[in-house]
Amino acid sequence: MRKTKRAGGTPDVPRALRRGAAVLGLTALALLGVQPAAQAETPADPGPTATTTTSAPTRLDTLSGTSDEPATDLEPLCGTPAKGRARCFAMRATDEDPVRSLTATQTPAGLGPQDIQSAYSLPSDGGTGQTIAIIDAYDNPNAEADLAVYRSQYGLPPCTTDNGCFKKVDQRGGTNYPSVSEGWTGEIALDLDMVSAAAPNAKILLVETDNAGFENLGAGVDLAVSMGAKYVSNSYGRSGDFATDAETWGSHYDHPGVAVVAASGDNGYGVAFPATLSTVTSVGGTNLVADPDSLRGWSETVWKRNFYGPGSGCAANQPKPDFQKDTGCAGRSVADVSAVADNLAVYDSFGTGGLGWMRYGGTSASTPLIAAVYAVAGSPRPATYPNAYPYRSQGAGLNDVTTGSNGTCDAAYLCTAGPGYDGPTGLGTPSGLAAFRSGPSGTLSGVVTDAKTGKPVAGATVGSGADVATTLTDGSYSLNLPAGTVDGLTVTMFGYATTEPISVDITEGHTLAHDFNLQPLPRVHVRGTVKDGSGQGWPLYAKLSVKGSPEAPTWSDPATGEYDVLLPENADYSLDVTAALPGYEEATRKVTVGGGAVTADVSLTADADAGTAVGYTRQLTDHTEHFDTTTAAPTGWTVTNADGTSNGWEFDDPIQRGNYTGGSGAFAVAESDNGPIGPHQDSFLTTPVYDLSDAQSAELTFQTAYLNNIRNQQMTVDASADGGATWENIWAGPDVSGGEQKLTVQVPLRKYAGESSLKLRFHFVANWGYYWAIDDVNVQARTMLPADGALTVGTVRDADTGKGVVGATVADASAPDTTAALTAATPDDPAIGDGFYTLFLPAPGRHTLTVGASGYDTVTRTVVTRADRVTTKNVNLTATD
Repeated sequence: MRKTKRAGGTPDVPRALRRGAAVLGLTALALLGVQPAAQAETPADPGPTATTTTSAPTRLDTLSGTSDEPATDLEPLCGTPAKGRARCFAMRATDEDPVRSLTATQTPAGLGPQDIQSAYSLPSDGGTGQTIAIIDAYDNPNAEADLAVYRSQYGLPPCTTDNGCFKKVDQRGGTNYPSVSEGWTGEIALDLDMVSAAAPNAKILLVETDNAGFENLGAGVDLAVSMGAKYVSNSYGRSGDFATDAETWGSHYDHPGVAVVAASGDNGYGVAFPATLSTVTSVGGTNLVADPDSLRGWSETVWKRNFYGPGSGCAANQPKPDFQKDTGCAGRSVADVSAVADNLAVYDSFGTGGLGWMRYGGTSASTPLIAAVYAVAGSPRPATYPNAYPYRSQGAGLNDVTTGSNGTCDAAYLCTAGPGYDGPTGLGTPSGLAAFRSGPSGTLSGVVTDAKTGKPVAGATVGSGADVATTLTDGSYSLNLPAGTVDGLTVTMFGYATTEPISVDITEGHTLAHDFNLQPLPRVHVRGTVKDGSGQGWPLYAKLSVKGSPEAPTWSDPATGEYDVLLPENADYSLDVTAALPGYEEATRKVTVGGGAVTADVSLTADADAGTAVGYTRQLTDHTEHFDTTTAAPTGWTVTNADGTSNGWEFDDPIQRGNYTGGSGAFAVAESDNGPIGPHQDSFLTTPVYDLSDAQSAELTFQTAYLNNIRNQQMTVDASADGGATWENIWAGPDVSGGEQKLTVQVPLRKYAGESSLKLRFHFVANWGYYWAIDDVNVQARTMLPADGALTVGTVRDADTGKGVVGATVADASAPDTTAALTAATPDDPAIGDGFYTLFLPAPGRHTLTVGASGYDTVTRTVVTRADRVTTKNVNLTATD
């Protein structure tokens, strides 16, 4: 039996069964082991208690928030995720078209920042000095530009990279941003705008993770906390409550002293991870409308839109926090608090032809709002969990939402709003900041100075246990402490002796003054040499930073590689070493310092992935399989089907699909769209052994095409460093459903460099799925090989003024094909003036240098180089008459 090839769409059952579904009925399909797509993707009917509000489309010239009704139709931006991955909870209104730009007399449809501040009694300038982190999967290339449009529209202060307010990083803290997934771009836009609305003066840290896997999203949370964020918004989740959730991923969301906030979900009654964790603030959603007849001026009910509503319920597999006292759930009850989740104005320009102003909703909106409210309320108490704060407020600072439902359930309060705690809205929505603060406290303030010089000490840590503050540039500090007697208060600072602990009595609402003097510690010399460690062996000009030290980095000598740094005695240190010459990997050198001088040499490795280190050529060894010479598994390759399955990897294009991978000729394909129907596929295509024992790095590349429904099909790549005895996943495949796709996949194999028995396997699992095709599978080994030659360094200066000349060209006249060097400024190293250069000269011996710059006479100079050495040649240039 051969089935007709599909071009896309969402059906995920065999064509014959789909055609007969109306006759067979859903029960018959279930008996055949088939879950129809519509049933799987549509939430259950919420029941007769649900409320639905309808209205005409909102006019753009209506004053924002004064007469707007909630949006009538919302659609999720992110599809059903693959196993182990999250979906974003952003929703977008579909009852009107996006607006690219507004006239001077128009305002965006939906609620804006001023509406939110009014409804929740928030200050218009809240968040000063705080950093709110947003964790999202994939990249939004327009994030900063779109944020600027939103903030400008509503008169909020600019929040940009240049002014230090906005920072966007990948999940490792760098700028190697992930690929784009269009649904998540809208999520990012929503999160940024909502944080801005509730905390206009806060800084924003956007962490974009590689994909929506919880191991990556969790890593993003950890990174944000390590970068200083005390408020972390997570507008995503995965439906269900599993006993392994906390064990597998819970530690990423467990950060005492940090408000980790998570969305309860959008599918109505039922819980979602990570909002089920007892360490996070779980956020539900409301409809918020202007109500001039009420004392508050606003009214709220449970957010409910068609099949969608805030998640809620009982997470029986997660422990109940001590502060939760409801009796209808022995485990963790969801949610804790809530905020508006409908009819919110958002600007998002990403998409085909651009989008613009739209109305958004979902608990993806309420979650960053609550994270921002925590930020406006002030820093959480160290070692405490901020999700407890609203419970301890005993209703103060909260609007109790008492009407509406998100479905039906046995314990009615878990799905229907009422006085006090309920599942869909928790304890309620913000009414000022009192519920989001930690409790009675007072302030200790003063100045920290150097006991010998009397000068202020910046960067010192003043604290007692987990309660800490850092001194400012003038040595001043301000530390919030719990009311009562606080013991064990000390001051610590790099290079100084820790002060003896003291006790202070803190009065609620009052400030106590106390100054500190710090005694500087004796220091000893740590000396060494930084050298190339990949074969050239020459000295390297490098920056050495001491972890934990606020002092300026030390630089090695450009000609000798020698460095000398003074460090406080009797301690352990880590030196982070970075070559000034591009193309080298960074290194960390551990140093133990006693009472005398220490020698600590460092070797730096030429980066085989970058391949840019001067004096090296990169050797690339490719192991490629095109699948063009056989209709069976190529030599050394094997196909293994799990017990009870068949119809696995094939090489003869069984349904004449054609090669859509981007390759040509034959290819490997696993067909779930071809007869016989069943049994289901669970098939491995395993490579031969690759010997990477001589490689410094490696990379897997392959072309692929697929038609995917992630509920019914998974495509992964695994690696084994022991010839197939044990395996680990290295590529998780796409995590969204969609039409036919093709792409070139690149997977780093750096961790397997040096291994002699690497194997890879392509694993296809399908349950009435579609297909996965691959071609041009290539494993590339990379090695840096030293070339014959040496380095020359020096400074080019103006002959009259002695100032360095930046932008001068230094070239080897005796080897004109050699890349010339340009002189550069060296503002970070006070020992080296501007006009510095480094030039690789092929073959040791005598060379003639040509040195010139705009506005100066060109000169020639002779230099003699030796292998494994660095020769210094400084040059003076005379200005042209």
